[in-house]
Amino acid sequence: MMSLLVVAWVALAWVGDEYLPENWPVEISRETLMNLFGILASTMLTVATFSVSAISSAYASVANSASPRATRIVMADGSVRSMLGAFLATFIYAVVSITALSAVSFGKAGRFLLFVAFCVLVGWVLVSFLRWVDRVTRLGRLGDTVERVMELSRRTFSSPKIIGGNGGVETREPAPSARREVKAAECGYLMYLDMDVLQKLAETIEGKLWLAVRPGSLITPGRTIARIDSVKEWPEDGDDMVRSAMTLGDERSAETDPRFCLILLAEIADRALSPAINDPGTAIAVMRSQIELFDMWVKTRSEIASSMDGEKDGEEFPNILVPEIEAEELVSDAFTPIARDGAGSVEVGVRLQKALVAIRCLGNEELAKSASEFSALAIELAEQALISERHREAVRLAGSQSC
Repeated sequence: MMSLLVVAWVALAWVGDEYLPENWPVEISRETLMNLFGILASTMLTVATFSVSAISSAYASVANSASPRATRIVMADGSVRSMLGAFLATFIYAVVSITALSAVSFGKAGRFLLFVAFCVLVGWVLVSFLRWVDRVTRLGRLGDTVERVMELSRRTFSSPKIIGGNGGVETREPAPSARREVKAAECGYLMYLDMDVLQKLAETIEGKLWLAVRPGSLITPGRTIARIDSVKEWPEDGDDMVRSAMTLGDERSAETDPRFCLILLAEIADRALSPAINDPGTAIAVMRSQIELFDMWVKTRSEIASSMDGEKDGEEFPNILVPEIEAEELVSDAFTPIARDGAGSVEVGVRLQKALVAIRCLGNEELAKSASEFSALAIELAEQALISERHREAVRLAGSQSC
């Protein structure tokens, strides 16, 4: 957009000569502008090349030190795109201005307008460059990557619609097996559900749609994705309408999939525990972040329960039933890699038990039960991996603490 604006400004400067007074009080010579734009173009080309190189190195660092799946979240940083846009737009303006000054004749007013834009863009670039220097020193660092993942995860875990049934009715009861089933025709991860389309379809047939999947589910051809309980006849294009309401992708989306948020953090912790990196401190820091997300999950579930007021959750789309996320799945996604690959590290084992104790104390019975069961599994893994009996006892003691 900025590139188009700077090109339009050059055209405006040329047209402005006809409408602005000829005896313009300020005169900027053509040679001065050519020199300024020449310096600007060469400088911006160098800065843009350096920036792209720094970004590529940072993204490679994220993939190597954190998780390849976290790279997409880091790449979505709007400040990085804004800075690159400033450098690129300024470079384009300099090149277009040099070309225009060489091809057509500009009067005093036109040259002054070109100079005004030059001053504005130089100021913009200076501010952007100062911000860029601060950002590039953090871009790609493990701590910054974890914080980027957490920023997105906080938005996901604080959304009642995402944590709940995406606006539909949450259920754990399987749909009647004798009803009509809709099978998937493509392969991919479910990223988004168009609940409006599904609700209108359910109202048309005066029935209910029991979804067998939710965002994050892996869908394969032939898998049942929905079951139908209807009064009226199912339309011929009904199966296609259900499939079209489901957006598939090659990767899971942390924006709509709370489990994937925990998986990303678990992968970062697991990578830190690898023999090549051997950084248990990062794994411990990640567990603190996971506790924060579990706390947000409990609060969001409480918000959903308090908003029901005796009515079923999902009043927005009452004819769509969506499978509920189970606490056991969340705990397993968050801690399985850490418990497996950190079993031989007493500090990781102790911190893991303390994290599970903290989760048990959040006030959600289902989550507390899942945390207790996983605590026993983690202790079993630690007892097999730890050599010292004192270390084993330390892990057992940490897991036996109460709220």
